[in-house]
Amino acid sequence: MILPLAFPNEILFSRLVRHFTLTGMTIENYLSTVFDNHKVTIHPYLTAGLSQLSEFSLESPVELMNEQTLAPLFIHFLPSYQSTISSGLLSSNAAYAIRACQLTSVKEKESLSIKFCPQCSIENIQEFGTSYWHRSHQIPGIESCYKHQVWLVHLPLVERSKLNRGFLPQVDISPKQSSSLSYELAKYATNYLDCVSKNNQSFNVKDIITKLDKLGFVTKNGHFRRKRLVEDFYQFTQDLAYQSQHLLPESSTDFRYVSYLLSGKVSQHPFKYLLLGFWLSKHLPCEEHNEPVTDDSAPAELLESKCIALLHQGESMASVGRLIGKSRCYVKALALRLNIPVNLKPKQITEDMKSKIMFLARKGFHRSEMAKRVGISVGSVEQQISTSSELVQWRKQCRHESKRRRYKLQITRFIQRKPKTIRQQIKSSCNAAFFWLYAYEKQWLESHLPKAQKPVAKPRVDWHQRDLMLVPQVCAIMEKFQNQLSRTQLDKLLGGHSWLTKKKHKLPLTMNMYSKLIKMDEL
Repeated sequence: MILPLAFPNEILFSRLVRHFTLTGMTIENYLSTVFDNHKVTIHPYLTAGLSQLSEFSLESPVELMNEQTLAPLFIHFLPSYQSTISSGLLSSNAAYAIRACQLTSVKEKESLSIKFCPQCSIENIQEFGTSYWHRSHQIPGIESCYKHQVWLVHLPLVERSKLNRGFLPQVDISPKQSSSLSYELAKYATNYLDCVSKNNQSFNVKDIITKLDKLGFVTKNGHFRRKRLVEDFYQFTQDLAYQSQHLLPESSTDFRYVSYLLSGKVSQHPFKYLLLGFWLSKHLPCEEHNEPVTDDSAPAELLESKCIALLHQGESMASVGRLIGKSRCYVKALALRLNIPVNLKPKQITEDMKSKIMFLARKGFHRSEMAKRVGISVGSVEQQISTSSELVQWRKQCRHESKRRRYKLQITRFIQRKPKTIRQQIKSSCNAAFFWLYAYEKQWLESHLPKAQKPVAKPRVDWHQRDLMLVPQVCAIMEKFQNQLSRTQLDKLLGGHSWLTKKKHKLPLTMNMYSKLIKMDEL
């Protein structure tokens, strides 16, 4: 159940789609397996549950967030919400993170959709055999491809889970050339995203004000020349040739658009700051981000080959990670998988330790116990075990067999202690064991459970007790009226409950006494 390796610039949502398609599972079973919740909603570029997803990939939760979501962009422009966004995405609380990203607070909103470039889809299929969703294409407000001067195509996301089998970019759509300015904006936004993904530098609106001051849009008293600023900015945005204007200034007198951005006190869409920064970069080229745009054309196989070659040259894991743009954990996992010797500083895990770990792992020892015996961390033990896929499968099978024996013994002992117990009591007392065996050993469970008993309805009224209670009352009332009352009249005096009419068959003693009293009167 390991997620497919990420392609260059691929978002995590795309990997989930490819993984879901390969498993052949139903959507409910897949979501329950990966997220422990069959009703979870997966956001395309702010995917939550990263701690759970990291268990199915080679990357850590932080790496998934920084490299395969747009969280770094929102964290950069909303530094006060950094911990809230991070904790929401690392956990399964997507709504918590989305609220912190202020997407529900801004006036201008994009309907949730996912975007792709038709030209990129064709190239991806030719190079990797499949198309996939690019992270840079999903930046809100970006409508052009950062590699090709082509308009992006929107696909709306209306389903609750957003996850569908084979939901990848199409290749039967003809690309349409975009405006040159929108193409430059897309490259700027991609460059900006890569930059903030590598470092944690927070955004400060004072930096924009300083640049505006250099361009003469700020007076000596610190006030903005809003009229000239808005007019120039509005004319600039019109050259983007966007079909929708919902994230752009409405007119050359839309002073509120710029005022809210520069105030720093009102929640604003991150794209607005990107657009304003791009406009300033055109006026102040020296201020533009000079971080190189990552080369998305390098396939994963070439990346691994380059990593292997650098390791054989004796480069350290840290330097190899910097050269190929991957984490140290990625390099270490690849080296262990291919049995490439790596010089670790400090050098702790020797060959004897590795042999001991593999020996104890085959014997079925727990990871924490192996870590104590060898004297290293649990994570290092797990990483060493993961180098052998056969050993991983063997330990899974051992754990399954152990759980089966333990649960069977738990159910058997409970029945031996309480021979007259019923199924419902076993289910409530041995809940985990009952449902695990119901899922994997249903035949054994049915053969050892006590036979199901048919429910017996308990009467709401004890008619025998009521019969005994009514006899003296009937005698007293009949004596008072000289035994001249009919059953209907007597029943009314008893409260009008129809006891002596409709329910007379349930009151034999009372009816017998009434008959005797009537006969005595006749005599």
